[in-house]
Amino acid sequence: MSTPYRVSDSTSSTRVSGGIRYYLQHYWQDTGDQRTVGLPLIREGPWAMLFVMTLYLLFVTKLGPRMMKHREPYQLRGPMFIYNTLMVVINYYFFFQAFRWLDYGRELANFRWPDGSDNSQRTMDYIWSFYLYWLTKFVDLLDTVFFVLRKKYRQITALHLYHHTVVPILGWLYLWYCWGSPAITLFALLNSAVHVIMYSYYALAAFGPSIQKFLWWKRYITQIQLIQFALLCMYGCFIYKYQHGYPQFAFWLAATQPPLFLILFAQFYLQCYTRVKKVD
Repeated sequence: MSTPYRVSDSTSSTRVSGGIRYYLQHYWQDTGDQRTVGLPLIREGPWAMLFVMTLYLLFVTKLGPRMMKHREPYQLRGPMFIYNTLMVVINYYFFFQAFRWLDYGRELANFRWPDGSDNSQRTMDYIWSFYLYWLTKFVDLLDTVFFVLRKKYRQITALHLYHHTVVPILGWLYLWYCWGSPAITLFALLNSAVHVIMYSYYALAAFGPSIQKFLWWKRYITQIQLIQFALLCMYGCFIYKYQHGYPQFAFWLAATQPPLFLILFAQFYLQCYTRVKKVD
C-alpha cells in the first residue's frame, strides 16, 4: 500500500526559515517608502535602530550607574560646553530647514496623506535633509550619558527616557512608512526651536556656579515645551477633522503622542516648579 505524500521536515523548516528571513529583512524593503529604503539604518528594517536604543537604555539605567558606583562624578564642563554649543547650531539649522519642508507654512493646510510616488529632486532633497535631522536624535542621547557620568541620576526621569527613546523610533517609522506628513514636520520645527533654547541654557550652565545663578529662566523652557505639545494637539484636531486618506494606524500612533507628552511635561512642571502650601 502506498503512503500519502508528506512534505519532509527539512522542506517545512526551510520554508519557515525563509519566511522568517523575509520578515526580518526583505519585508521592510518591499513594504516601506521606496524613496527611503536605501538609507542606512532604514533599509534593513528597524533592527539596527532598535539595537542602538537598547544599548542606550541598558547603559543609562544599568551599566553606566554600575560603572560609576565607586567612582567620583566627572565634571565634563569642557565637553559639555562643546556638545551643547554644537547642538544649538545643529537645531538652529534644522529649524530653518523645517520651514522649507513645510513650504514656509503652506503645507500645514494640506490634509491629504502624502504622495509616496513623488520622486522630484526637491522632495528627494527634503527627504535626505529630514533623514539627517533624524540622525541628530541619536546625538541627543549623549545628554543622558553625561548625566550618568556626572552621577546626576535624578535627572534621568521616566519622562526623559521615554522622550529620548520614542522620538528616534517614531522618526524611523516616519521615514520608512511614508515621508511627508506636515504634522511630523511641524514637530521637527517646534522641537528644533525648543532645543535651540534648551541647549543654549545647558551650554551656559556648563560654566558652573558663577553663571548658573543668572540662569533663572530654566522653568520657562518647560513652559515652552508645554506650548509646543499644546500646538501639536491643536493641529492634530485639524487633521482629524479635515484629513483625506490617512491610515488609521499611522494617524492614531502619531496623534496620541502630543497629548501624552503634554500630560507628562505638565506633571514634571508641577513637581519641579510648584510648591503646595501647608495649611496651619
